[in-house]
Amino acid sequence: MCASAIAFAMSACQDWMNVDPAGVQTTTTFWKSKGDVEGVLGKAYRNLRDAVNNRTIIYWGEVRACDLDFVETKALNIQTGNILPTNDLTAWGSIYNVIGMANSVIKYAPSVVEKDASFNESEMRSIVAEAHFLRALSYFYLVRTFKDVPYVTEPYVNDDAEFLLPATDGNTILEKEIDAMSEYYSVAKERFPAVEDNKGRATRWALYTLTADMSLWLGSSIANPDTSNLYFNLCNDMCQKVIDGGWLGLKETTEWFSNFCPGNCEESIFEIQYSNALSQTNSFQDWFGSTSTTSRYFRTANGFVTRAARIINIESDVRDAGGTWGDGGSTETPVTKVWKYCGQNTQNLLRTAEQNDQNWIIYRYAEVLLMKAEALARLGEGDPLALVNQIHTRGGSQEIVNPSDIIQTIIDERSIEFYAEGKRWFDILRVGLYNNNHPEKGIGTDWLINECTRDLAPISRALVYSKMNKNYPDSWYLPINSSELEKNTLLEQNKAYADLGD
Repeated sequence: MCASAIAFAMSACQDWMNVDPAGVQTTTTFWKSKGDVEGVLGKAYRNLRDAVNNRTIIYWGEVRACDLDFVETKALNIQTGNILPTNDLTAWGSIYNVIGMANSVIKYAPSVVEKDASFNESEMRSIVAEAHFLRALSYFYLVRTFKDVPYVTEPYVNDDAEFLLPATDGNTILEKEIDAMSEYYSVAKERFPAVEDNKGRATRWALYTLTADMSLWLGSSIANPDTSNLYFNLCNDMCQKVIDGGWLGLKETTEWFSNFCPGNCEESIFEIQYSNALSQTNSFQDWFGSTSTTSRYFRTANGFVTRAARIINIESDVRDAGGTWGDGGSTETPVTKVWKYCGQNTQNLLRTAEQNDQNWIIYRYAEVLLMKAEALARLGEGDPLALVNQIHTRGGSQEIVNPSDIIQTIIDERSIEFYAEGKRWFDILRVGLYNNNHPEKGIGTDWLINECTRDLAPISRALVYSKMNKNYPDSWYLPINSSELEKNTLLEQNKAYADLGD
């Protein structure tokens, strides 16, 4: 949190040595023009990109699932249950940096309207809508990873701000963020003129999609059935708004890979942008495709390939080895490459070194359809299978008929469509929380534990199973990092890790 304040102050002037004392530079000197507001909003987006660059978003969404193999010890330790509060994968500073910038825009942008004649109320509110999206998305990552976290809604730019805050209930945070975003749906932009802005900045459709995702989570994690159904209905409504908007749609089967190369296609809702021309590059090709063990961090797990063969038609589905995992269509075992991040197409053509600017996709239209399907399935309404089949057959597989478990079918389809996109663990956790809240339906916690341990070695599987089963659902979240506990004495460690020490 302190880093957010420092980063903001440094971004407020060209020469960091001339920064005014706290509370002076930012409130009286800095916030004078539309450019100032856009600059801080741009910093929030860049901070979100930093959370991809340092692998925070990738690890939080994937490391406790079984679809990827990992190289780094700190990731392997979490996957195999050896989680300590000192593990730097539990650090949340990069996400709070996004929140710090977003809070600054939300608080100070309105005051600039009176100072800059070129900055009107409508434009200001559309920018504040983007800030609310970024803040809500950041808290959504935090709540899904840690459950209860400090809820900061004021920027740390003067001495009046409270630096030490206790954790707030995670569901309460998400409910408040949905309420805050809802005031800005109507003023958020439907489209931006430039393609990279239209996909790289939060549009109205991005706000709707994030609200749907958060609502699906709340419906699954809240035990009260009436409240739960309210959120499933909200998820369904938000997804329908995106569908009815008419701006988005699924790519054809033969064009599915264009989601990743070149990216920013009409299926996309929100992507974290990179540009080689602007020296905004990444290391995805090395992380997901290098044959060097020193630079490759992620590799397709053999267990995933085996499961995928039971979910899709390997011979015809473009998401098979030539499109999503595998070595460009080879039969290499074990598989080494996550192809969507290192290929140019579904064949064996690698991206060039100059193409190391793949975007990181947060939301695309396929997810809207699958979220709607899950909400309808939970409500017992509509035809969720028809929505799943839109994705399934678009991939190139034959239509699914009479599945024995529609939720499992949806989650399986998500595992294929969004493979290695930082979503798998959150999907497993969401379903696990729903199961945990509905023991009267004869479902419990075993599904989650089995789903994320079935490919581990027997000893690791037994260890993870024991730890997750002992303190559920607290053990399903990561511990608060030791450094955060030292800096903020109002925080309490997740009880599943309270006796681990350092």
